[in-house]
Amino acid sequence: MEEHYIYYLDSSLKLSRGKEYIIGRAKEADIQLTDERVSRNHASLRWSGSGFALVDLQSTNGTFVNGGKAGSIRLLDGDRIRIGPHDLQYIISSSEENSIPQPDDTLIFERKVHELAKEADSPEMAGRIRDLKRYYNQNRDALSDMAFRDELTGLFNRRYFDQKLQEEVNRCGRYGRNLSLILGDIDHFKSYNDEFGHQKGDEVLQSVSEMIRSSCRNSDTAARYGGEELVVILPETDAEGAFLVAEKARKLIEARSGDVAGTTVTISMGIAAFGVENDGPAELVAAADKAMYKAKSSGRNCCVMDPLSPSGIG
Repeated sequence: MEEHYIYYLDSSLKLSRGKEYIIGRAKEADIQLTDERVSRNHASLRWSGSGFALVDLQSTNGTFVNGGKAGSIRLLDGDRIRIGPHDLQYIISSSEENSIPQPDDTLIFERKVHELAKEADSPEMAGRIRDLKRYYNQNRDALSDMAFRDELTGLFNRRYFDQKLQEEVNRCGRYGRNLSLILGDIDHFKSYNDEFGHQKGDEVLQSVSEMIRSSCRNSDTAARYGGEELVVILPETDAEGAFLVAEKARKLIEARSGDVAGTTVTISMGIAAFGVENDGPAELVAAADKAMYKAKSSGRNCCVMDPLSPSGIG
């Protein structure tokens, strides 16, 4: 049987099925985070049948999961939660494992800083330690964006995509969850670039990227795969669900691209779903790529689903 944990500050809490846990500044909160940027009742962890969901309780400064703002989201193993200046981590462990799982290095650093602040000889020293942590957080976020964001589109880059897809495939292999991939290629982009110039082409790529990102959930990962190819990782989503997301993005691009480009821009998309028994990251990308080229050969401006992808797991 799986066991669920939340790690924060210098503590860890084992979560019980069926219970709800309040995260906030209030003394009555199950997980208390004492900072003015944290609302009294900021967010809650709610049992959702097979895991926990994180729900923002109309907080002032918002709740973030893996860098994206979240209203209500089903948590996956290893997900990072940001509330105010604090990082938390949700970890699932098999009860058969001999040791309690440990959070990642960032949370270990935060735990050490919190312990030092409590042990400081004066309020001034405690404040300086907390200022150091804030400086670290600010620079960590900036460096993370530089390392993992594509400068032109603002989407995640290929390096981050490869890492994230491997993590999600590993998760699916362990827990038997759904995972799908969308791979899209802007139609006739080279000829458009040649006719209107690379600056206009960059504007089109930026606009299409933003429309794809706006069509996704906070839990999805949109990235620039290369050139004019864009990709979306969709956890907890089967092929049919991913097809609906792709169609939403395709129609939005067709309808609104003229606002930026001055002419209609379209995109062809391929959709593939992870198969627990034999797929890895490379096979999943190859299946989506094959489906995308089928969309190209079918006249472009359409979405094609890999016929061998499973419709759902469980």
